[in-house]
Amino acid sequence: MSRFRILGVVAAVMALLVGRLYADTGSTASSGEAAAPAGQSSETVWPIQLALAPDVQLVNEDKSIQGFRLNIYGRNYNVTGVDIGLIHETKADFRGVSFGLVSIVHGTGRGLQFSGLYSEGTTSMSGLQVGMVNRSNSMHGLQIGLANFADDMTGIQIGLWNEIKNKPQWNVIPIINAAF
Repeated sequence: MSRFRILGVVAAVMALLVGRLYADTGSTASSGEAAAPAGQSSETVWPIQLALAPDVQLVNEDKSIQGFRLNIYGRNYNVTGVDIGLIHETKADFRGVSFGLVSIVHGTGRGLQFSGLYSEGTTSMSGLQVGMVNRSNSMHGLQIGLANFADDMTGIQIGLWNEIKNKPQWNVIPIINAAF
């Protein structure tokens, strides 16, 4: 068992060193180039992110991650893949699965947000949000939690407080609320 721990530590240190060398040389991988959002230049996409806080992370918060992000509190521009940690923040778009206590997506979210405390899609979310409190401006899918909030909803909410603001009648209903 101790050999596996040693191998894990060695692998993590090597990933950190390779990532720092990659960042310091300013090189870009031709297969790592992503199509840039409108109004932005092309950027390098990183396959892994390790973060303690936004100021103490392997990859700068203005870079995108396509692969795996492991963090205590991590913040990146776009994230595609698996996000595991305590607090996740995505400045633009998120596509994938996140597991943690708090998950905030400031752009478009597609996939699954499993958060112990709070899940938010500030622009829009398509998929599943599970947490004590779930919030989305525009939600397409399913929200499961103690309190669920959506300004615009196409889907179902399951919880004690379910609020869909754009519903003409019965916009707050306990247990199950839906809009289609």
